[in-house]
Amino acid sequence: MTERTEQPASTHVLAVTLNWRQAAVTLECVRALRAMTTAATLDILVIDNGSGDGSAGALRRSLPPDVELLALPENLGFGRGNNVGLRRALDGSYDYALLINNDAFAAPDMLDHLLAATDPAVALLSPKIYYEARPDRLWFAGGRRRRRTLDIAGTGRDEADGPEWAADRDVDYLLGTCLLVNLAAVTTVGLFDERYFMYFEDLDWSLRLQQAGYRLRLVAAAHLRHRVAASSGGLESPFRRYHLARSGAIFWRTHRRTGNSVAILIFRAGSTLKMLSRLLITGKFALAAAYWRGLRDGLRQ
Repeated sequence: MTERTEQPASTHVLAVTLNWRQAAVTLECVRALRAMTTAATLDILVIDNGSGDGSAGALRRSLPPDVELLALPENLGFGRGNNVGLRRALDGSYDYALLINNDAFAAPDMLDHLLAATDPAVALLSPKIYYEARPDRLWFAGGRRRRRTLDIAGTGRDEADGPEWAADRDVDYLLGTCLLVNLAAVTTVGLFDERYFMYFEDLDWSLRLQQAGYRLRLVAAAHLRHRVAASSGGLESPFRRYHLARSGAIFWRTHRRTGNSVAILIFRAGSTLKMLSRLLITGKFALAAAYWRGLRDGLRQ
């Protein structure tokens, strides 16, 4: 049984969500955030990440007056965009930041469950995440790290929720889909590494925070629904394939000495050949080209 700590009513949380050309989806996310029942003081910051398609204007007209909108002149990507919000939280003397994808929708009691599990030694906390389209199926329930290759495993993806996923636990990796961030911890380690435009910045952050002695926690009673890959153009977009390859190359080059360098090289080479072969055999030439460009650019980074 995990010991819960009561949060004082004076706990201040800044929720940050990025929008990129999805104003309607972002408004759904904001409505779910505002519907949360919490003893904390919750402010909401929506960052339009250089959409350039009228999204910022649409959000400005539609967002409630108590929700702040910050429109950036260009798309900074996931890590840099969220860093803007994290810096705002640090400058505003908030206790925690709640980073949440705009295609993720919080349960009404999610924040209070996360806050009840906080501890000074815990840097990041995540809810249990379900597919929006299949609410009985897990999308993410924490991840462990394979020690030799650093790959993520044991996430519960596509599994039915059940007793094995019912307890809070410390994990090796948490995903950026939704994170309650202990701002006191990240001041000592730093924010997201801005070399990652999108993907792997959360795994990199998880690893760096753990190396600094902090814990990562999955909070089983906190729930979130995720409209998977809506924010990146779908599961099979060239944009997504490019950034998965590019960011993956940066991640494994950066942390190769944390695992086993030889094992990482062999595993990643085999994975790359398998992915390219699958895309080419199925005639997805644009995806294969995007994947190859991302790998090349990541290795050059």
